[in-house]
Amino acid sequence: MRPRSGTPKVSPANPLETLPIQATKNNLLSKLPADELAALLALSTPIECSLRDILSPSGARIKNVYFPLTGMISLVTELKDGTSLESMTVGREGFAGLALFHGVSSTPTMSMCQIEGAFLRLSADSFVELLPTTPQLGKLLHKYSQFAHEVVAQSAACNSMHLIEQRCARWLLISSDAVGSSELGLTHEFLSQMLAVRRPGVTVAIGELEKAKLIEHRYGKISILDKAGLERVACECYRTVKDRERELLS
Repeated sequence: MRPRSGTPKVSPANPLETLPIQATKNNLLSKLPADELAALLALSTPIECSLRDILSPSGARIKNVYFPLTGMISLVTELKDGTSLESMTVGREGFAGLALFHGVSSTPTMSMCQIEGAFLRLSADSFVELLPTTPQLGKLLHKYSQFAHEVVAQSAACNSMHLIEQRCARWLLISSDAVGSSELGLTHEFLSQMLAVRRPGVTVAIGELEKAKLIEHRYGKISILDKAGLERVACECYRTVKDRERELLS
C-alpha cells in the first residue's frame, strides 16, 4: 500500500472555541498549565488526516509538528529497495516532530498518517519560537524524547525475537491505546509493511487471533473484542512499553 500525497485538511469540526477541550485528548497537552496551553493553541491549526497522508517526507526539511488527538502517525524508515519499516507509532501519548525539539531541522524518517483522525498542527517556526516561553512543555517533551528512544530500542528487539502473532497482537494493542478506540482502520497489506513481514504471515496471524475471538476482521477494519485476551497473546514488549509510558509520561 503506497503512501498518499494528499494534503491534510483543516478541520471544520474543531472550531477555535472547542480547541482547549479537543487538546486534552493528547496526553502531553493535557498536562500543560493553562497559560502554556493557550499560547500553543493560539499557534495551532486543527486538521483531519486520512490514511497514508504524508505529513513529512523522508529527508525533507520539517515544516510542521503534529499532536495527535484521535489519529495516529507512523514513523517509517524507507530502504533503497523500496522496503518500508515502521520504527515507531505516535498517538495521543506524544507528538511528531521530535527532531525539531533537539534543534535538528530534518530527519531521514518519513511521517505518515497510519490511522485517520484529528491532529493539531504547528508550523516548525512557531514551535521553535514557542519553546523558550513554555518551560513545562519543554520538560514534558524531554521525557517524551526519552520514551521515544526506549520504544524504538524495544521495537528493534521485538522484531528480531518474537513471533508474528505476538508482534501483531502487540501492535494492535498499542494502536488501540494510541487512538483511544477498539476500532482500527487497517488492512493486511498495511500491517505487513508496518511489521516488516510478508502479507501471508500477517493473514495467518490475524486469522489465529480472530479464531480465538480476540478480534474481528473485515476488509479495512479490525475490531478488538477481548483486550485482556489479546494482552495474553502479545509478547512482553507491550507491557514493557506501557509500564515505561506510565512511569515517564503520567
